[in-house]
Amino acid sequence: MSKYWRYPARVLGCLRNGEITVILCAGLGLADGRDRETLPAQMIPIDLRMPNSKFDALFDRASGYFVKILRKGRRLS
Repeated sequence: MSKYWRYPARVLGCLRNGEITVILCAGLGLADGRDRETLPAQMIPIDLRMPNSKFDALFDRASGYFVKILRKGRRLS
């Protein structure tokens, strides 16, 4: 079993107070993509901070925190 959960994410809002609002599981039909989280801007690469940018967010099961952003199609190494 993996140490992480991998969530598809899409940027909802732009930078505000050092954080960016994202929608988790957007387009998967899970909770209609309404699960919103705010992530620290420095965690997200600059070119993925624009609204509607898509990426995967890794969530550490043990700590309960988002730990890494992966571009679509990238594998966890």
